[in-house]
Amino acid sequence: MSDQAASLRQWAAKRNDGDTVTETVTQPASTDQQQADVEQVVVLGLNTLTQEQALQAVTVFHRWAEQGKKWVGDPARWRVIPVASDYPNMDKLVSTYPRWAVWIDNDINSFKRAYDALKTIKQAGGPKRVIALHPPITSRKGLLNNIQHVAQAYLDIDVLVFSG
Repeated sequence: MSDQAASLRQWAAKRNDGDTVTETVTQPASTDQQQADVEQVVVLGLNTLTQEQALQAVTVFHRWAEQGKKWVGDPARWRVIPVASDYPNMDKLVSTYPRWAVWIDNDINSFKRAYDALKTIKQAGGPKRVIALHPPITSRKGLLNNIQHVAQAYLDIDVLVFSG
């Protein structure tokens, strides 16, 4: 597997004059940053809460911007907040952050992780609409459609899937 995030890490390091990428990717924006058009998104369902996994989620916003999805705007303004499904203060996150996403990978356990994440969002009183972040998938049939269907039918959550 190629390191898709390598160029993103280089770009972030240059952008931050050598500051660590961790600050760019995973730290919540300060109040000043929030006013400067920074979009924070809580992401559940990551395989692990490592820097590499968070960078994979950030890479999706870059990919979508390159594909012309205008709502993304400048992908550098997106801040990923990776959270484990068993985080004890989920209700505080719900009241603080309006944008939520679920990471959907292409491994065998991805459906279960995504379902558990969506169930956690539901139990915490989270948003009824979340974004599906995922690596490039050639077809929406299968995993993505199944997650959308289960989320809507059993959890009353609308999972937004964008192609590409």
